[in-house]
Amino acid sequence: MFLSSLNPTEKGNFMKLAVAVTKANGVVEESEKQMLSAYANEMQISLCCLKEQGNTAEIIEQFAKKSTTQIKRIVFLELLALAFADGNYAIDEKALIQQLAEAFDIDPNFIEQAINLEDAYVAAYMSLVNLVEKGE
Repeated sequence: MFLSSLNPTEKGNFMKLAVAVTKANGVVEESEKQMLSAYANEMQISLCCLKEQGNTAEIIEQFAKKSTTQIKRIVFLELLALAFADGNYAIDEKALIQQLAEAFDIDPNFIEQAINLEDAYVAAYMSLVNLVEKGE
């Protein structure tokens, strides 16, 4: 939703982090693949391979040192959404999101609000899916 604000280097690094989040729990779901594709389309870049990950700690450090607060919030929110994409916010995904939050110096209240909004979004989306598929 906000990824067009990233510069070309940030876009490439974002995709590498997105792959890391996708692979964090050892299972790559179709919903996660779809989000990676949507991210690439939004940023108008080619879709990276799931094997293309990079050094996660170094990429996070680059964002932390070189990106604006707004860009860091965007990266955090989008990766949090990806972690929620399969309906299972796994322990390994939480650890990576926490690593981002600490490196980006994101306020705990912001994190709590973001998680609550993601929960509400997922619930609303699932309700829409049920309405379409089952008429309920």
